[in-house]
Amino acid sequence: MSAGNTVKRILLGRPIATAEEMQERLSKKFALPVFASDAISSTAYATEEILLALVLAGAAAASFSFGISVAVVVLLVFVALSYQQTVYAYPGGGGSYVVSRENLGLLPGMVAAGSLMVDYVMTVAVSVASGVAAIISAFPEIAGYRIWVCVGLIVFIAILNLRGISESAKVFAFPTYAFIVLCAGLVVVGIVRWAMGDLHAAAGAVGGTTTIQGAALLWIVLRAFSGGCSAMTGTEAISNAVPAFKKPESRNASLTLGVMAGILAFLLLGVTGLTQVAHILPEENETVLGSLGHVVYGGGFFYYALQIATMAILVLAANTSFSGFPRLASVLARDGLMPRQFMNRGDKLVFSNGILGLTVAAIVVLVAFGGQVHRLIPLYAVGVFTSFTLSQAGMVVRWFRLKDKGWQHRAAMNGFGAALTGIVTVVVLVTKFLGGAYIVIIAVVILILAFYTVRRHYDRVARFLSPQGEKELERLGQLAISRPRTTVVLFVSQVNELTARSLALGRGLAPDDFHATTIASDPAQVLNLQRTWQEMDINIPLVVVDSPYREFIRPALEYIKSLRPGPNHTVTVIIPEFVVEHWWENFLHNQNALRLKGALLGVPWVVVISIPFHIGAHEPDAG
Repeated sequence: MSAGNTVKRILLGRPIATAEEMQERLSKKFALPVFASDAISSTAYATEEILLALVLAGAAAASFSFGISVAVVVLLVFVALSYQQTVYAYPGGGGSYVVSRENLGLLPGMVAAGSLMVDYVMTVAVSVASGVAAIISAFPEIAGYRIWVCVGLIVFIAILNLRGISESAKVFAFPTYAFIVLCAGLVVVGIVRWAMGDLHAAAGAVGGTTTIQGAALLWIVLRAFSGGCSAMTGTEAISNAVPAFKKPESRNASLTLGVMAGILAFLLLGVTGLTQVAHILPEENETVLGSLGHVVYGGGFFYYALQIATMAILVLAANTSFSGFPRLASVLARDGLMPRQFMNRGDKLVFSNGILGLTVAAIVVLVAFGGQVHRLIPLYAVGVFTSFTLSQAGMVVRWFRLKDKGWQHRAAMNGFGAALTGIVTVVVLVTKFLGGAYIVIIAVVILILAFYTVRRHYDRVARFLSPQGEKELERLGQLAISRPRTTVVLFVSQVNELTARSLALGRGLAPDDFHATTIASDPAQVLNLQRTWQEMDINIPLVVVDSPYREFIRPALEYIKSLRPGPNHTVTVIIPEFVVEHWWENFLHNQNALRLKGALLGVPWVVVISIPFHIGAHEPDAG
């Protein structure tokens, strides 16, 4: 086994056979931490985003936070109900993209896909940056290594996902459930203490009045609402990954989606309500959830356990994107909108190229924005609400087209949900535009152009390769049995066993039109070659092509092109090359054969025949 394969096996483990695919599918208890960790983890910062916007109007404006959370939960209910219908209607996965493409058209589908892909990248960046920020607050001495820690965590999560979905699920399950239990415990204990009159305001809590009124206050409330909507990112992931569930796939996906929405609604309302009761406001050195944990749990074990679980789930929330992005990319590749390589499954039955692509994109974004959460948040949630709106609008069109039993109330629900998420999309876009949302718009437009470019290329290739009608089939049949005239060229640099084998092949292919050629980049070497050629009495003329500037590729191409007399004539180039035993030995050779093959790919009427010579298999005798 080569060194590269050894490292690969150490990192990724043994390969998984296609026949084992059903064993890799997830039950509901493992699907929840894999596909819902992003949405559930948003409890750690959604309330804080609401309060950060409201305090601009004065401390008293924080009283709007619970009402805003209720509005977010209402929106969440409509989106979750819509996606529950989607997982039954489209069990093959694809989520918003497939719904939009099939019901609204290709362009809306590409808008949904581009928006989701940007959101997946931003989810990784924001989740990891938030987790690292929490780690730095506990260990300030590593603040100077913020970017390196972020990159290291992204690579770590990527490797876990490359090891297979079932293995990554086992790793992510404990931190996710630990956070759910500790955060739910926080809410329950806090409510009980409040009901008993034992929950006191946070130390340093201040009252006050709302200092801003009218349109300015409305604007701030809308900004707070758009910040709270960050809690809904990741809701889409389950609908993208229906085939990853155990049978019955759609039912299990729907139940997991419902459980996720229920947990998120309970935690968001509970945390926001308790922060209002305890008069907790954002602080520079501690998160809102951390402050609430200190008030409810005190400074004991459960407080520190909550902090650790929060740090863990914030980092691991990126896993939702590592599950959703590759699956969406594979569906896009299947439809010819992304490179076909994204359809390929790796050794562990995961879409490895999608995982690697997301890893690179997230690292680029994190480095570009310095790993700072406050710089990344404005780019967050814009794309996901665009896809929400298109998905629900697409479901409305589907109900009107199919008119299944009970389609009227389903269409009404999806229509109302589409209107709500459409309004939220505008609100989020307007309130976050100058903060960086315009970057998301630019990125989505670039992705759509890339989709069009890839699709146009594949369509063009298909037109050239696919026969059009009976006449084309007849022409292809005649071409298959014909023997077009060809000229064979062999480039020679020295005479050895590999040269002899190549000469024999060339003479067999074209005994009357065979050219043995050398490029005269080194006059002394050419003289030695000519002398050896004569001594061995090789009865094939050796053509010498002058190369005054010591080049190889350009004179070789010019000579090959000079040999084609007409359009029905091909030139076959024989390229002898030896294969070394170890990968690092390739760096010890000039790789002229590889360079020539690459250059000849651009000449449409040239056929290349490679003759490999394996060094280890032809070891000369010691005697």
